[in-house]
Amino acid sequence: MTALANAETGGMKNEQSLLNLVCVVGAIGLFAFVGYNLFAAGAVISTDGLFFTVVPTVIAFSLLAMPAQEILSRRLEKRRVAKGEVATATAGSARVSAGAGPASTYRTAPALKDPKGRALPADVNRMVAEMQKAEKQ
Repeated sequence: MTALANAETGGMKNEQSLLNLVCVVGAIGLFAFVGYNLFAAGAVISTDGLFFTVVPTVIAFSLLAMPAQEILSRRLEKRRVAKGEVATATAGSARVSAGAGPASTYRTAPALKDPKGRALPADVNRMVAEMQKAEKQ
């Protein structure tokens, strides 16, 4: 069972790496086009010059948003680990303080993940936490 989960996680990392690579290569290509346009067009301050500068730049920055989000999430995860918050595998990445004992309660609802490892929305986490409370009572 864990081998299947590890294989699925490895496949997802490969997909994420491929997506980041495609986004970065596309953004570099668009920035290269903007650079070529700046040198080849002669007059940048024209309708065509502004269009061929602004539109590819905006598209390139939107392509760079996906890798930037991945880098930011890694940094935030490292910061959480450095603070002493650790993710438990059984609770689906529930955050528990390092100094707290097993009888402690969650500060937030457990962060559940779907079968592909993506985080579920906060309202779904809250509803599941409320259902689990009702089952315990």
